[in-house]
Amino acid sequence: MTESQERSAGIRLADEVRALLVDLHTLDPTAEVLGEAADRVAAVRDSLGDVVRWRWYEIPADEVDEDDEARLRVEYRDHSLFRGGRSPLAPPLAVTTGGDDADKPIVVGEVRVDRCHEGPPGRIHGGYVAGLFDDVLSGTLGLVDAGQAFTARLQIRYRKPTPIDVDLRFEAWVERHSGRRLIARAHCLAGGEVTAEAEALFVTVSRDQESLQGTDTT
Repeated sequence: MTESQERSAGIRLADEVRALLVDLHTLDPTAEVLGEAADRVAAVRDSLGDVVRWRWYEIPADEVDEDDEARLRVEYRDHSLFRGGRSPLAPPLAVTTGGDDADKPIVVGEVRVDRCHEGPPGRIHGGYVAGLFDDVLSGTLGLVDAGQAFTARLQIRYRKPTPIDVDLRFEAWVERHSGRRLIARAHCLAGGEVTAEAEALFVTVSRDQESLQGTDTT
């Protein structure tokens, strides 16, 4: 199996698991049906084997070449919490760049969130909305070639409930960039109406840093 075929198979499997999660939230099967389904899922899990998939940052740099690192980074993104096509936990979120003003490009995130992430009735959990904002806002780093960075602060203003099962559009842009600090803002649109706004502070770091501990953000 080629890398492309393996990736396609992984995305298809994630799609099925994602659909299964929705079914568990929407359907009302009998105990017998649930028990049979659990046995089948257990059998599928056994069939996957026990070979561990290494993440790109878990392998010593001197053991991989540039091609290997690029492939491993793609795999890592494929399994990301919000965008990952191979992650059944991801909606998944589709992120692109655009904007009508060439001098002020924006990052656009498009997604439809199902009831697996429901908070109040018919509404997306506020914490999940914050996570989507964080992911889309992180895309603004690429607009100014800021490099690798961590979120130092994320502020959300909820203007109205954000509905589930509706096409959402996130738009993010760079507000200010100076040295290692980048401030970006974003809003979430549902049916053309703003449901929430966000502002994030990112601090750039070297590639080998794994956390912001000890990082001066002043």
